[in-house]
Amino acid sequence: TLYGLYSTITQGVPDTAMKGFANLSDRERWSLAFYVGSMGASGPLKQRGAALVDKNGAAADLIDLKKLTVVTPAEAAHQYGADGAALMAYLRAEPSRLFGSRTPLAFTRTRLDEALAAYRRGEKEVAYQLAVQAYLEGFELVEQGLDAVDAPLRRQIEEAMTGLRNALRKGSPVTDVETRIAHVDNLLDLAADRLEGRSLSGTAAFASAFFILVREGLEALLVVAALAAFLVKTGRRDGLRYLHAGWIGALGAGVLTWLASVFLIDISGASREITEGVAALTAAAVLFYVGFWLHDKTHAAQWKRFIEGNIRKALTEGTLWALAGLSFIAVYREVFETILFYQALWVQTDSAGKSMALTGLGAGAAVLALLAWLVMRFSVRLPLRQFFAGTGFLMFVLAIVFAGKGVAALQEAGYIPVTPVSFPRIDLLGIYPNLQSLLVQGALLVLALVLWYGLPGKRRAVASS
Repeated sequence: TLYGLYSTITQGVPDTAMKGFANLSDRERWSLAFYVGSMGASGPLKQRGAALVDKNGAAADLIDLKKLTVVTPAEAAHQYGADGAALMAYLRAEPSRLFGSRTPLAFTRTRLDEALAAYRRGEKEVAYQLAVQAYLEGFELVEQGLDAVDAPLRRQIEEAMTGLRNALRKGSPVTDVETRIAHVDNLLDLAADRLEGRSLSGTAAFASAFFILVREGLEALLVVAALAAFLVKTGRRDGLRYLHAGWIGALGAGVLTWLASVFLIDISGASREITEGVAALTAAAVLFYVGFWLHDKTHAAQWKRFIEGNIRKALTEGTLWALAGLSFIAVYREVFETILFYQALWVQTDSAGKSMALTGLGAGAAVLALLAWLVMRFSVRLPLRQFFAGTGFLMFVLAIVFAGKGVAALQEAGYIPVTPVSFPRIDLLGIYPNLQSLLVQGALLVLALVLWYGLPGKRRAVASS
């Protein structure tokens, strides 16, 4: 095995002329082990392995550093057949494929090459799915780091890859697809120059870690804080334990999902986006209903008597569990992907950068905690009718934001087409320059305005009361 060769090179063989080379660095001894391990394989066998390295066959299990170093060529041939022997021969001769093929940018290039090959064969749907994988399981993982050093380039690459997916979906000529992929490759070269071979500066690591948490956690925090303030304001503090159970459970579930994706199952980028998209749209629907319910109650006749009687009775155990479910959905939809973003950021920083990234994470958490405190402190001081109106308005706004982000997630997963339009992009508000997400958000906005201003009968009832 390669590990056996490494041990022999390190320690030598007692009572022989083979001395140990402990004076070499760890990297040099491993390089020597790979070199010696490749000497027994023929050129044709290595060439055959090169053709297998990007295929998802049974022998693909060998494309793993831990696996490759503890398996002998004979064991590989016995377990995986001729393909196993060929793939091992190639990987021993070209160990860089064990590392380069797993970097996000290299993964993106590989998938784009496969997409082009599939498109040339007329397999348009396969090509489209490969292009989706190139973004979700490759480039998306370095977006945050690239954003910290060159945000315009990040947007350029994102737009170019969206345009490529649209071209594949529409069945554009092969020459057009080739041109688009070549353009993306050139942009990826620029991204590699900005990212590869260097670590993020301390300032960039801090900013990336800070904004990842604030950006991903802001909407969830506002939902949980508003619901907590609602329970306090209506005298149902006993319901806070349900609410806290929801968001704490979401944090735990997100971490468990990440651990499962690392050690147990393969969770694709598309699966992540589908989960996030469905959760966001579900949360949008619930938030919109809650916003309407709160606004509707501000127009109830005999307001004080209604609050003292009906509201407290309405908050049954089932309703409280529903609030817990809403807090769970709002938080869980972001936890898993946030962990992946931090994981990608971690490998882009040196020891000093890691310290600054942790500081940025702490600062982001502090800002979110401060915002939660401010929402709680000042909202509960409002008169009850104004509190209901303000909270209802916030729920409407968050529903529109979640709807935009839900549609965007499903677009990234390839389940909803993307029709670019000339419109500002505001990530914080879930506003993206494409027709589909803007139509959904526009429809919700119109409906919210109708519900907000279109209740004249209820307004007259309030005035008479």
